[in-house]
Amino acid sequence: MNYEESFKHFSKIESQEKSSWPDIRFAEYVENCQVCSRPMFEETYMIDGPASKKNQLQWGCLCIICALKSSPKIGWGRAQLYKNAGTYWQLIAGGPPVDDGI
Repeated sequence: MNYEESFKHFSKIESQEKSSWPDIRFAEYVENCQVCSRPMFEETYMIDGPASKKNQLQWGCLCIICALKSSPKIGWGRAQLYKNAGTYWQLIAGGPPVDDGI
């Protein structure tokens, strides 16, 4: 898996997302992928999801390459997709159902 393939995959998810969560941001700014240590400051997307296909209990903040390997499916209870907004990460896909009142 390469960067272009990974970017295309998560860009498609962003373009297909029908809901929005304008007030949900990741709690802290993520500096590096928690799997491969890729610097995240220039990345467009960050995925908060399973860090391993083998152990779904190990979650982390992943770059798109690591996420495509272990967390390709975005959705509530699976993984969340965030977009870099400069000083924070904005939730753009995989948030709570709208009727949850979050």
